[in-house]
Amino acid sequence: MSEYFVNSEYSGEPWAIENATQSYTFLADEGKGQGPNPVEYLTGAVNSCLSISAAMLIAHRKLDIKNFKIHNTAHTRKLEHGMSDVASMDLHITFDSQASQEQEDAFIKRLFEVSTVYQTVAKAVKMNIKIN
Repeated sequence: MSEYFVNSEYSGEPWAIENATQSYTFLADEGKGQGPNPVEYLTGAVNSCLSISAAMLIAHRKLDIKNFKIHNTAHTRKLEHGMSDVASMDLHITFDSQASQEQEDAFIKRLFEVSTVYQTVAKAVKMNIKIN
């Protein structure tokens, strides 16, 4: 299996954290609008993993699927003592296809099976899925 390392450091800017991987740096910001906030990163990670998985499946299976897009809305809820969590995500997936309904259904089923980030987050967050 793979390992992924991200080092995070408080930058001195209130509510901003600098993150570094082996090759990239990125800022998480919960105040000044200098970067996505942590919930936006989580939402983007789900979308990115699903989209990369879709691209690989389309190429591998030689599917006639184009314009694959995901719109994801994450909903938070307040918990006790000012805490919150991500309660649910509404994913709306659209794409253009000349594939048969059977091929599209198999593609979608496999898409959710192979997406590591989706599989991980879906264990804790309710996922509401709408296709086309």
